[in-house]
Amino acid sequence: MNQPQQHTKQLFSGPLIAATLSLVLGFYTLMISHHVSRVSKALDKMVHSYGYWIPGSVGTGPDGSIGSYSGKETLALLVWFSAWLVFHLLWKNQDISIKRWLPFFLGSLAFVTLCLFHPFIDPILRLILG
Repeated sequence: MNQPQQHTKQLFSGPLIAATLSLVLGFYTLMISHHVSRVSKALDKMVHSYGYWIPGSVGTGPDGSIGSYSGKETLALLVWFSAWLVFHLLWKNQDISIKRWLPFFLGSLAFVTLCLFHPFIDPILRLILG
């Protein structure tokens, strides 16, 4: 009796790397836009302008206003999704070493977490910005 041939589809690691790299880029965008918005009222207003479309970004309702966080959120989502789309299309048939990527990915997550922690990053920013 003849058995039907099974076609096995090769799985590539490129899409996984694309998804996780885009996540890291989105986190970095959130971190950078947060620190940029703290520099001046004008920059805070500029960052906020990207998120006016989000309900609750302005006004004084019972829940208050999320303010410029709406713009930070929007920018991070835009970078995350765009990067994911571009990298996925570039790497969908690529096999990239996960063993080499994992330390970079975990280190990036640790670094971005530390950089959102003001007691850690504020002295560094003061040193850089003078």
